Amino acid sequence: MATIDKLFLATLTRNEDNAGTDAGSLDLTINVDGIDIADINFGFMSAAGWFSDIGPDSDWLGEGQAAISGGTYKDPGEPVDPFDSNQLTNSSIRVGIRSDDMWKPENILLLGHSERRTIALAMETDIDFHLSTDSSEGKLTIPLRLVSPGTSSTIIRRVMLLVYTGAGDNVQTDSPIQLQITAGGNLVLQQQIPDTSQDDLEQYTGNWYFIDAAVPFTRGDVLSNGEIKLSILGTDAWVPKTLFVFGLDTEAGRPNEVVHLVSIPEWTFGALSTDTSEGKPSIPLPVV
Repeated sequence: MATIDKLFLATLTRNEDNAGTDAGSLDLTINVDGIDIADINFGFMSAAGWFSDIGPDSDWLGEGQAAISGGTYKDPGEPVDPFDSNQLTNSSIRVGIRSDDMWKPENILLLGHSERRTIALAMETDIDFHLSTDSSEGKLTIPLRLVSPGTSSTIIRRVMLLVYTGAGDNVQTDSPIQLQITAGGNLVLQQQIPDTSQDDLEQYTGNWYFIDAAVPFTRGDVLSNGEIKLSILGTDAWVPKTLFVFGLDTEAGRPNEVVHLVSIPEWTFGALSTDTSEGKPSIPLPVV
């Protein structure tokens, strides 16, 4: 599949009472043939912690909140010694917690950065149990099953948009954003991202959105005669730091195939704004 040199961990906490946790980190282990090839403590900045000069405590594992990776606000990804994703099995990857303040995730996704693109490695959705070091409250770890990267002919029925807004002046926004996809010369998806339980598009915050496709499509159709365009629908400028778009083969639940469409680990396209003195109202995203 690919040689992986950096990992991104995306999480979405259930939006229900007692689902969130104050735990400052999550642990990720990747084991191949009995040997741990990665053992990462994914932490996150907070006012009381590593980056006390940039903002309030993060609620990255809070009720109804999403996060991308739990790395630092400077770089959400975590470098690893390069490994071949073909080595992985369904028992290779586990995510755990080192706190007795239990956490109830809804979705967890592991992404791996390769030379050309960032691919989905493993994913669980609709998780329905707690993680905790207290065995009376939950399990210590959860395995993440592998997902297939699909092909250019995989039928895509939903799109998953992951964004991370970093730290800085005028990077967050209260304006709505919109994703539009044309494929095979036809408009197959146009969706304004609604307000959610998450801290939507706020500074040093990750967001996770599922969007239904009005018409199923393929990556091949986008590449041959199509486009993926991100727009903002207001004058409050937004500058994302990291952005991923993936196509899912299922209408609901856990996908079998997660097709890469767009991966931008480091945003270089400037600000989005309908005020053209501040930015561009829309930006075509690179599909590879």
